[in-house]
Amino acid sequence: ANLPTDERNLSEAELRQADEIWITSSTREIYPVTQLDGKAVGAGKPDQYWARAFDLYQALKARH
Repeated sequence: ANLPTDERNLSEAELRQADEIWITSSTREIYPVTQLDGKAVGAGKPDQYWARAFDLYQALKARH
């Protein structure tokens, strides 16, 4: 899908500076985090990479 990814441990400072934060699980699938401690993450709404990942995941589920 050519989405940039980086899976690693983050410092709190890096997390607070993130443009996007997602939570993934079997029940929530791919869930965007729009606020962290009452402050907006990035623009405060799901962004382009989340939308693309969500669409790709839904398409994958539909094929199986």
